[in-house]
Amino acid sequence: MELENTPQMAPQPLTPPSKWKAPFRFTKHKLLPFTQKRWKLLLILAIILLPILWGAVWLFSPEEPEVVLATAMRGDLVQTVEAVGTVISEKDLKLRFPVTGVVAEVFVDEGATVTSGQELARLKNEALQADVNGAAAKLASRRAELNELIQGARPEDIAIAEAEVANKRASLDAAYTTLAGAEEKLKKAQEKLNWLNREAETSLAGYVTTANSESSEQLAAARSSLRKLEDIFGDNALTNTINYFETTRFAILQKKLDTATNALSSATQAVNSDFANYRSALSTLDQVRSAIVSVSIAINESYSFVASLPLSGSYGSSDREAHKTTLSTESSAVQVALSSIDSTAKSIRDAGANFDSKISTEELNVATAQSTQESALSDILTYETALRTQEAQLGLKKAGSRQTAIDSSRAMVNQAAAEYDRAKAQFDDTVLRAPIDGTITKVNLKPGEFTGGLDLQEYSFSMLGASPYRIDMFVAEIDIPKVQMSQTGAIDLDAFPEENFIIKVSEIDPAASNIDGVSKYRVKLDFIKQDDRLKIGMTGDSEIFTNKREDIVIIPGRAVLTSDEGKIVRIYTKDGEIEERIVETGMSGEGGDIEVVSGIEEDETIVILIKE
Repeated sequence: MELENTPQMAPQPLTPPSKWKAPFRFTKHKLLPFTQKRWKLLLILAIILLPILWGAVWLFSPEEPEVVLATAMRGDLVQTVEAVGTVISEKDLKLRFPVTGVVAEVFVDEGATVTSGQELARLKNEALQADVNGAAAKLASRRAELNELIQGARPEDIAIAEAEVANKRASLDAAYTTLAGAEEKLKKAQEKLNWLNREAETSLAGYVTTANSESSEQLAAARSSLRKLEDIFGDNALTNTINYFETTRFAILQKKLDTATNALSSATQAVNSDFANYRSALSTLDQVRSAIVSVSIAINESYSFVASLPLSGSYGSSDREAHKTTLSTESSAVQVALSSIDSTAKSIRDAGANFDSKISTEELNVATAQSTQESALSDILTYETALRTQEAQLGLKKAGSRQTAIDSSRAMVNQAAAEYDRAKAQFDDTVLRAPIDGTITKVNLKPGEFTGGLDLQEYSFSMLGASPYRIDMFVAEIDIPKVQMSQTGAIDLDAFPEENFIIKVSEIDPAASNIDGVSKYRVKLDFIKQDDRLKIGMTGDSEIFTNKREDIVIIPGRAVLTSDEGKIVRIYTKDGEIEERIVETGMSGEGGDIEVVSGIEEDETIVILIKE
């Protein structure tokens, strides 16, 4: 065939399409030329990819908690109470006499300007002036006696002292005689009183026995009536009707039934023990009567309850009428018991009336004798003291002037001086003076008028004084126990922001005031140094220094936590660990710091806050 003679062609390699390229492969001998040719591209990729990689690591890595630390320091801690303070001036004064009396003179009119200590008005005080003169004379006499002691006793003085001793001894003997007579009268009166009591008990023994048996009998009748009530209210038909219609009213009635039962029980105990004599029998009869009255009230209330109770299918009209009849019968029985008790009590009272009169008279005699006896004993003590004093004075006079006698006389001089001062003070109370400089705004007195009682609201004078400025502040209820009189403090007035005014506590209200619905206590403080620039109504932040601790361990109060075991503080150890430690705290100070009594040492690192 012709094809078989065609010469064979050499095989040709396959040629890929014009756009196809073999994959790029990095080999050791090709890496270096690649980086050299494309180093700019690699640099740009590194600049872009590295921040993205770092952000992804930061974003998806777990967040570490932030720990706020502090160091336990040793130092001084000041405790303060803080509140807003207001400048005030208590100028409006109301003046009145400390005593009552008739006005003698008024020395000023309304609108007058007065100075401190100026006399405003005077009461009639002639008698008090006489007391002052008498006290002055006594003082002069005591001083003269002291001078005589210093100079030595004269024979005439010794004779007078001996006469005084004899006089005191005679008075003492008379007091002993009075005592003996009073004791004899007391003895006789007591014996007669005892005889009357025994006679009364003997004569009235039968009445007492009758009262005892009568009380027991009538109490038994009252208990029987109460049992009838229990039977009535134990009726099932009645109980069902009550439970359906009147449970509340029955509960009230039940309390009265219980009261009657308890009263009967107490009266029964009294009957079994309190019939020693006719007086105790009368007291017990009164108790028995009261108990039976409580039973009567319970029966009457029960009758009203049953009578008004609605009828039902199980509790018909015949049942109600039967119960009413029973209650009416028991009410009559209780009235009979009351009448019997009253009759018995009247019999005892009538029988004991004569004895009561005699016993009362004799008891009065005993009381009179006892009073005389006590008075005599008091006189004896007084005269014995006076006699010993006079004998001692006589001995001193005979022995001559000694330092002890001079000292005693000097003490008498001091006593007389005190009496003079007292009389002078009472006299001065009748003179009303201006306590401070100021202006009289009202006069409520006229010569010849009576000032009235001390409880009157009307004042003698009103004045506007030039009193110093003060600070008024209201302290919270939790802080007021820390505030004490005379504590110092400071206020930063808004009008003078760069200055600090020192103040001192002068008044603390005993009762709370309602300030915007909160109970607070009013505290008034005085300026240590007055300042003419102060104006009423100025305000600022006030603080009172209430306590101070020196050389103590101090930490921020926020670091103290509360657990079931007590107060704890978290400690940041040197190893970077956090451990909890129980501590004992003391005083809290300004700035939120707190004293640590035990559990933490100085310079230890503590954890205030852990922020997650």
